[in-house]
Amino acid sequence: MEEESKLALAALVVSLVALVTTISQVLSQLFATADGYRRCQPSIIGGWGRLTRRKFRWSDLRFETIYTTPRFALMPYTGNIITYERNMSVGSMLKTTTQEYNPLDGTPAMIEKTYATLGHQASGLNVFKGFNEMASWVRFIDALHSNALETRMLTKSTKRGAIKPEQDWKGYTIPMVTPQKHSWDFVPPDVIRPLAVATLQDIAVFSRRLGMRWKTFEPSEGALRAEGNGHTLDSTTVRSVGVVVQFTMRDPLFDPLLYPNGLEELYIPTAPADKMGFGIVPGDPRLFVPDHIIGTPADCLARTLEIDVQAGETLKDLMNENGWTPGFSDIIGLAAPMIRLPGSEIIKVPRPAVYEAGLTYQQEGIVVFHNRLRDLINERDRGEGRVSEQTRWVLQQLEELSMYGEQWFDEKACKGNRTPIGFLNDLHARHDMTTDYFISLHNRSYREKASDQTFRYTDLMYSHITHAIDYFLVAREILDAGRERNHYGQKVQAWITEGAHVYFDKIPSIIETMQHRGFDDPPIVEEAWFMMMLRAFLWHRTHLMVGGNIVPSQHWGSRLPVYIG
Repeated sequence: MEEESKLALAALVVSLVALVTTISQVLSQLFATADGYRRCQPSIIGGWGRLTRRKFRWSDLRFETIYTTPRFALMPYTGNIITYERNMSVGSMLKTTTQEYNPLDGTPAMIEKTYATLGHQASGLNVFKGFNEMASWVRFIDALHSNALETRMLTKSTKRGAIKPEQDWKGYTIPMVTPQKHSWDFVPPDVIRPLAVATLQDIAVFSRRLGMRWKTFEPSEGALRAEGNGHTLDSTTVRSVGVVVQFTMRDPLFDPLLYPNGLEELYIPTAPADKMGFGIVPGDPRLFVPDHIIGTPADCLARTLEIDVQAGETLKDLMNENGWTPGFSDIIGLAAPMIRLPGSEIIKVPRPAVYEAGLTYQQEGIVVFHNRLRDLINERDRGEGRVSEQTRWVLQQLEELSMYGEQWFDEKACKGNRTPIGFLNDLHARHDMTTDYFISLHNRSYREKASDQTFRYTDLMYSHITHAIDYFLVAREILDAGRERNHYGQKVQAWITEGAHVYFDKIPSIIETMQHRGFDDPPIVEEAWFMMMLRAFLWHRTHLMVGGNIVPSQHWGSRLPVYIG
């Protein structure tokens, strides 16, 4: 009897083991139905893997993998999470969904909330073990956080106190992410890691802000490649998905304090600066100036023909002869608003045109303009000529600015993002004064004159462009005739300084063109032109245009999805 009990017990144990083994196999097979679950773990997508869930589908008797990845977007920075509520109709019911956008601003709270790995650097842990096996968008988040930190490093206090970007930087835009849930059921077999998503425009902007330059930008062909500042971005086309880019960043433990040259790759983080990377000169809305597309020679020619047909034909001949756009390039400093942010040392913007240099940018233009204006005022003071207070103010500004020496005069002396903050703040304030003048002039002329006599800044700007385009041809004729004028010690080709003299000679022609455009007040036009030129000089000394392949303008505003692997 005792032996039978032992046999029964042994049989029971064997049966239980078999039962447990069978149940384990069944559960293993059941959990294995969660396709893609292992590819959505923290070892692949960092902290985002903690949001991965299995959802049982009774109709199929299987598990479905639900994972979360970020959607990147470029949005105004407020210092806080941005929340949107959206109402959706579900049958007969109205359902409200909330969508959070978290700024990648480098603050500890956002580093933690966006599952960035930067938060672990201070602990000294080797959190980057297997870093190259992770989805590249995890590194992309880290790089954008670092970029925001470096941007704030080049922000200084002003007389008003410490600068707070979320309050003082109007127009400051920053990359943000919002979590989006997905089902692995809809992932094509060619995809081996979860994909994040952004728009084509935002990818172009993010890459440029990280210091990369575009080597290839052909989204219709699925070809995108950018590199620079230790980063690379390359694309491939995935069937049933579209363009998928892979991002590779510099050493994750990169310390901007140890490698200060990295700070030189920072760009002004605003939408107007971003536009310039697409060949678009942003217009100053306070002066009712529209945007101008000048990214290609054909764009420059088309815009000039819209301004004045004869000037356009002249520019066409010059482009065919020399491949450049003299005079027209002034439109950058004339049309653009002050893009630099208050209290910031960052002055770099993408170059919006193939040829951006001009007499409002070069030292010779400032020197000749300064001396010609001084001579004009002295000549009128000796006679009975009238000099407005505003004209004297322009000369006063130039005299004060000349105290900065080559820092003011010589465009080659620009130190990029290492330019002294006091110099930048001074020029920034003076540029604001010129804007206030034109706003006041517009409002005053609107009140005092008939509607067709209202002063418009764009009319003055276009009148200048009309007559500036042929300055090279006129200067060459003067030199050929042996009538070269004072070059004020400038050691450059004679046609450059002579061209600056031609600008000054064109004032009567500009006044006449303004009359044709409907504003007949020669003294006001003259002083306004002086102010406009000063405004352009100030703009060029507070911004440094950096070359690189220009993204075609039609991609600005593109919502074409680009996936990040």
